[in-house]
Amino acid sequence: MATRSVIRIVPKELKGQDSNTEPAPKYIYLYHHWDGSPSGVGREMERFLRGRDDGDGTHGEPTWDGARIAEELLSSASGYQKSDGLHGDVEYGYVIDCNRRTLTCYDLDYGRRSIDNANVIKM
Repeated sequence: MATRSVIRIVPKELKGQDSNTEPAPKYIYLYHHWDGSPSGVGREMERFLRGRDDGDGTHGEPTWDGARIAEELLSSASGYQKSDGLHGDVEYGYVIDCNRRTLTCYDLDYGRRSIDNANVIKM
């Protein structure tokens, strides 16, 4: 049986001219069909994010850049897919918050809850 999960990546806020803050970019969503539990995808993402800092990556981008994180996960052999964030029968949701540099896991109760109203699970 598959343990489905959805990952919401919250990109860093963009700073406009004169230090005005522009609206944050839209969320980036990924989907993972297998082993989406905290002991599966959760641990994999913890390891993936652990070494990141706010310094420059290999191409000069910050390593906590949402688009870069999504690109790296999609290009890995781990089975991540682009998503619109809407899936039924999803057991776990994860939020990678690039502003706070955090990873949080949520119990989505097989799609009966959204990330916005689900219970946090300790990993």
